[in-house]
Amino acid sequence: MSKYICFYTFLFILFSSCKKDKKTEINSTVQNSFLQEKKKEIKKKWWDNGAIASEGIYIDGKANGFMKWYHESGFLAGEGLMKNDKRDGWWKVYDIEDGKLGAEGNFKEGSKHGKWKLYHTNGAIWKDQFWENNILINNKCWNENGNEITCK
Repeated sequence: MSKYICFYTFLFILFSSCKKDKKTEINSTVQNSFLQEKKKEIKKKWWDNGAIASEGIYIDGKANGFMKWYHESGFLAGEGLMKNDKRDGWWKVYDIEDGKLGAEGNFKEGSKHGKWKLYHTNGAIWKDQFWENNILINNKCWNENGNEITCK
């Protein structure tokens, strides 16, 4: 008989100590519902000519993550990170005619912020810039031969 009393006492202690309080249970249910409501998808859009226009990650209908945009010619137009439909992070922008790198730099919440480089069509650096919240702070310029010039 004492064996059974010990066994049932053990079970009672085990199950009563594992019981969650109501508040924790409700909070975890709300948190799980919130996470499940977020809709994550990879979207692609096309030009009328059938060429790809854009592709990237969307969460709840907003661009969030790495994105690519294309010129109608098929050349890559730009690529970089998006956060809540705004450019945020390092970006590269490409020429419409030949797809060569035309500029690269940093965005912060949709504004140019930090270092930017712009390139001549021959690939030589044209401008070296520093931006703070879409305000140009510093600007150096070079001609296509690499000689420093006055910025216009």
